[in-house]
Amino acid sequence: DLTLKPCAPDEFDPSDFLPVSKLDTAAMFADMVAYLDKIASDPIRALLSAFFHDEKTAELFRRAPAAKGFHHIYLGGLLEHTLSVVRMLDRAADHYPQLNRDLLIAGGMLHDIGKIYEFSYDSLIEYSDEGRMIGHLVMGVEMINKKIAAIPDFPAQTALALRHIILSHHGEFEFGSPKRPKTREALVIHFMDDLDAKLNAFDSFIAADANNNESDWTSFNRFFERYLYKGK
Repeated sequence: DLTLKPCAPDEFDPSDFLPVSKLDTAAMFADMVAYLDKIASDPIRALLSAFFHDEKTAELFRRAPAAKGFHHIYLGGLLEHTLSVVRMLDRAADHYPQLNRDLLIAGGMLHDIGKIYEFSYDSLIEYSDEGRMIGHLVMGVEMINKKIAAIPDFPAQTALALRHIILSHHGEFEFGSPKRPKTREALVIHFMDDLDAKLNAFDSFIAADANNNESDWTSFNRFFERYLYKGK
């Protein structure tokens, strides 16, 4: 006889039913946290530690997707995307000495921090109520403000720079940014974030069309508003 019973949330692993990053989550998280050792500013390092050395936040960050319908749409996607962006920002700081490396790395690590609560991902990848009604940019600033308030003598100008990075990283008003980038670091973070998201979306769409051998081109992609070339 076949017996069926509903499972409680702690009786199954969501990764058995949802897409998951192909990369090692523990290794990615260790690589990202290692960037704290590159931070020269004690207050910025304390802020990052308050997020990523907090086990609840770290666990959510390791599991969260980066989006619901465009890029890194899988468990671990937020971590994979964030680490990629931080790696590019670290290299950008080598290439452009006028950039503040501490702000770049901190802004890269925190630019999407609100996504750990913007989405629900226990059984389906879906927006939370807070995600739909507020969104991860404003949620991220709220989270940063709360952590900064607990750090004695956190520099006001540094707090302003980081809040601006979060609020402007989508780049344009039509893409959900309350502000457009007005500092060097905010501008670079916007472009690195945009590049990593779009390249992942590009590759994912091509991979999804891989079994179609009738054409060297994908079907029409509504996000990019074009056909994508798969190659011969």
